[in-house]
Amino acid sequence: MFWQMVSVEQKKLTRRKILWIELAVVAAAAVFIPVVIYLASQSDGSGNVIITTDGPVDDMFTWPLALSVGIGLASGSGLGGLLIVILIGTLTAQEYGWRTMQLWLSNGISRPVLLLAKFAIVLLPALLFVLAPFVTGALTTAVFTQNLQGSLPFAQVDWWQAALSILRTAYTLLPYAALTFLLAVASRSTVVAVGGGLAYTLLIEGVLMQLLGLVGGAWARVGQYLPAGLSHSLTALNRVSASTSSLVAQTEGTNMETAVIDIALYTFLFVGLAILAFRRQDLTG
Repeated sequence: MFWQMVSVEQKKLTRRKILWIELAVVAAAAVFIPVVIYLASQSDGSGNVIITTDGPVDDMFTWPLALSVGIGLASGSGLGGLLIVILIGTLTAQEYGWRTMQLWLSNGISRPVLLLAKFAIVLLPALLFVLAPFVTGALTTAVFTQNLQGSLPFAQVDWWQAALSILRTAYTLLPYAALTFLLAVASRSTVVAVGGGLAYTLLIEGVLMQLLGLVGGAWARVGQYLPAGLSHSLTALNRVSASTSSLVAQTEGTNMETAVIDIALYTFLFVGLAILAFRRQDLTG
């Protein structure tokens, strides 16, 4: 029954316009950023065109390093986190107004199964929010790379590590999705769910990490265990270039195993609280 519910919810998700609009937004951003950097690099600021083929700026719009731009854009602490909050908050809270929750429960679906199935489909948009900018960014920067270098350096791209980078980045979206899911279930309000999720992502978490960093010492390390800190720690391992023989050593933040475990704990905690809140809700009204 659980997997049947997941299949149904997934079909519903793919029919929602908001998913495709958000994918278009993040995909367009992955095109816009390298285009702007490329155009800026070709001008000396007075309207005169200059041609550059070397330097750190060129890494932003030429392969292989340009492939990481789209991936980084979609991290939990970046645009991907904001989009997943808007998507999950809207989809989940609207279910109450449409009374689809009550419909499934009246057909014998248990509350935990229903809620777990609804959250399980988060994995699809989380992955798509990273794949979309990666693909569009790769195609855009492929044009610049071909024009400037004469060929695409496929041998310089570590495709296996690029795939792992995509998965790691998608994984960082889960705590933000789970928190918004909890807010949507507890409040039954799209405004509260989306507003609360965005407020935490943009204001509370960012300000708190800065304050903890200013205090320093053990308090500064506390910020590393917030979802944003864990996201930074995990995405710091991302790489796409085969010229780097090993993963970049982390000098700050938590290690990979700790980041993976803590992100999972945040996700399970928020989803578990959502299930507890849902079990106590009166849906007869």
